[in-house]
Amino acid sequence: MRCWLFFHRELRDGVPEALEVRRFQDAAVNAGIDLSVLNPADFELIVDTDEGWSAIYQGRPLTKPDLIIPRTGSETSYFTLAVLRHFERKGVAMVNGSAAIEAVADKLQTLQILSRAGLPIPKTILAKFPVDVNVVERELGFPVVVKTLKGTRGDGVLLCADREQFHDLTALLAGANAGADFIFQQYIKSSHGRDVRVIVIDGKAVAAMERRSSDGGFKSNISLGGVGSAFQPTAAMADLAIRVAQALNLDVAGIDILFDDAGYRICEANSSPGFQGLEKACSVSVPDAVFSAMRTRLGLPTRVRGQSWRRTIGTVRRLLRVAGRPH
Repeated sequence: MRCWLFFHRELRDGVPEALEVRRFQDAAVNAGIDLSVLNPADFELIVDTDEGWSAIYQGRPLTKPDLIIPRTGSETSYFTLAVLRHFERKGVAMVNGSAAIEAVADKLQTLQILSRAGLPIPKTILAKFPVDVNVVERELGFPVVVKTLKGTRGDGVLLCADREQFHDLTALLAGANAGADFIFQQYIKSSHGRDVRVIVIDGKAVAAMERRSSDGGFKSNISLGGVGSAFQPTAAMADLAIRVAQALNLDVAGIDILFDDAGYRICEANSSPGFQGLEKACSVSVPDAVFSAMRTRLGLPTRVRGQSWRRTIGTVRRLLRVAGRPH
């Protein structure tokens, strides 16, 4: 299998998501997959009526791949989306597709899609300046969560405890001409500092990790110092994660789920989920699971460096079973 992985940053220590990309590189070597890590900004995008294949990268032509794995997530630029659409129209399989990536990069659009699908979400208001604090208090109450529409790894998420804090924050946002770049969201008290990330691959919940804040704060992101541990999701939670991925047309997704008094609510969905903490907690190889699922979907040969791919799939499945057991 010939595969491209799109990544928009340098592959060096300290760069967010770089370690996940290296994990894909290692897994590809072990699986006998020809994987190239490419920056989509370095393509020359040429559109004409010629239906033939062409791809110019850093001035040289590239052979058509079997699969493209975008790892740009919520930071996907317009140019990257244009490149993805170009190769989709040239018949290259994507995991995930451009439309799904674009929708999930916008947190409000994600919530709108999930609301239309009848899935449980926190009540949300799009910021409108000047802000009517009475509306926010009536509809959401305090504390209230304030989020940027685009963000990742817990950045751009704040908790306002009361009207006074909220007034100060909205005055600051209005002064910065933030406009409709923020949403106000219902605070789910029963999930303070705690959530579950479920990795969904090709319609299956393959692993889950509970994340807990280590400092008493309400954010549980591993990148912010949260602690992760293997988690056995209930059938209802696993089913919810799968339904979210399906509603958003995500082949590979990280679904973050909150604990609610009445069950669960969806916090966020990620088209390019981080999985460093999850792999450590669950003893699972996310890249191997992705490659396995995509090989099956594309009907590609099942040989891996001197051993059968079936044996490798068996290893991945055993790891996934282990991931479901509490530690």
